[in-house]
Amino acid sequence: MLDAAAPIFGTQGYERASVDAIATAAGVSKPTIYSYFGGKENLFRESVADSAVEQNGDALRVLQALDVSPERWQASLFEVGVALVECQRSTCSMFLYRTIAAESVRDPEIYRTVREKAGDPILDALTGRLAMLGNAGLLQVADPALAARQFFALINAQIPELTENGTRPA
Repeated sequence: MLDAAAPIFGTQGYERASVDAIATAAGVSKPTIYSYFGGKENLFRESVADSAVEQNGDALRVLQALDVSPERWQASLFEVGVALVECQRSTCSMFLYRTIAAESVRDPEIYRTVREKAGDPILDALTGRLAMLGNAGLLQVADPALAARQFFALINAQIPELTENGTRPA
């Protein structure tokens, strides 16, 4: 059902998309959609979160590949930063980000749902890797979770300026 909902919401937006069209595309009845999701609003939240989880798969793989060996950790951390920016600047990721930003005005729960299901696992993965570097004595990091947030802030700080708000490659 989520696979059927994503392209319909993506092309028609929340307001114009109908549960009937989603049910038809999914090959289920409209009551089945309501039984699973309770309504269009929750279906939309879950669809956006599911798309974000799928988009973040590459970012999770990048973070899991962070080499924490004494010889490579610094170069690997730089490579991870570059790869994470590339993941976030993909066309699909940028479209998803804009959708979340626009629809959060209507329903703030969308942001919370996406953060919980898609964003927090990315943050947790980086937190874990930074903690490993700290435990190995390679990096002084008093609070790995804060350091992970700051790392993301650092790699994203100039992206809007460098890409002219996503209109050109960095």
